[in-house]
Amino acid sequence: MIVTKDPHMEFVAVDSKGHKQIVYNDETYEHNYPFTFEVPFTNDPVPSTFTTTIFNLTKQHKDFYKKGMHCWINFNWGKDPKKIAEGFISNTGKLSNDGTTDSKVLTFTEGTNYSNVAARKLKLKKNKKVNHYKTVKITEKGHYKNQRYSTSVVETYKRGPKKGQKHVVHHWAYRKVWVKPKTTNKRVKSRDNKTYFANRVYRKGTTYKQVIEGIAEQAGIKIAKIDLAKNEGMKKSFTAKGKPLTLIKNFVKLAKSEMFYERGKLVIVNPNSKKNTWFVIDDKDLIQVPSQNDDDKNGTTFQIVTPLVPEVTVNTGIIMNSKFLKGKFVVKNGQHSFDGESPQTQCTIAAVTKAKAGHKTKSKSKGKKKSKSKK
Repeated sequence: MIVTKDPHMEFVAVDSKGHKQIVYNDETYEHNYPFTFEVPFTNDPVPSTFTTTIFNLTKQHKDFYKKGMHCWINFNWGKDPKKIAEGFISNTGKLSNDGTTDSKVLTFTEGTNYSNVAARKLKLKKNKKVNHYKTVKITEKGHYKNQRYSTSVVETYKRGPKKGQKHVVHHWAYRKVWVKPKTTNKRVKSRDNKTYFANRVYRKGTTYKQVIEGIAEQAGIKIAKIDLAKNEGMKKSFTAKGKPLTLIKNFVKLAKSEMFYERGKLVIVNPNSKKNTWFVIDDKDLIQVPSQNDDDKNGTTFQIVTPLVPEVTVNTGIIMNSKFLKGKFVVKNGQHSFDGESPQTQCTIAAVTKAKAGHKTKSKSKGKKKSKSKK
């Protein structure tokens, strides 16, 4: 049975410099500062949006809240705080007044939204050696060089039919000439490093968990817990292309597991794993009769409403011991809320599915031996 005594709740916000502002309410004198909240939780890998409404703030306290601040909500039936929601302020809202009370609605988003992490985060930076050519201007100094030129002399045939006749004979001669300085273009070859980006390839045999961890680390996605129902090795190599969160969701599906946010942290869990804690709900805890729903995603589910149980979130084990509903169930989604009067937990639960046991073959019993009759 849920003991609904001594409620303690607080909304905490911290700025970038570490300054903290706490709205505290334990329904006692000087500590009964009212605020309301709605904290949904779901089994989808998309951050939920929470809201809290604070009343009669002074200007100093009202101006403290800024977009992007880290914040969380604690609640418990008793003094020990238990976190039920954590995230970052996304909208500070405007101050409103109903004639007697000022109210300010703050919206904050659970954890960090990784759905917008670009595919380029999965590109690996690599280098390779390539030929590189460039044209440079080279100036040659002025210098002397030997230049060949032709010179002619008149000679007389000394024999043969043309003996005595004169003829011109050309000879090569050399002389020093001055070459002026000149600038020329020259193509120079070198070996340089070329940087390029490529997708990471996971080899055949790499397990689902290794791929998920590799993609998450490369993309900067923080996963607080990975517990896969099925962790097989891949039958062929895989090239990581596309948005990181989409790739992770695909492998979570292959692993027969679920990915969602648990109190601001992204987790991957085995829906069929043994639950360490079970909460027993009986008729004294139920605020209303359980209702039945049927949908394509979760099949047949039931909706229950109880006093706020801070430990309840997605994949929490519930033992229903009511005359309206009995058995073991698991939480699929729901919401913690406080309207200023009664803190409540409303959640959708589905029956725990048991793994099919292997059929045991019965051994054939040997018949009794017939006793031989004595002659």
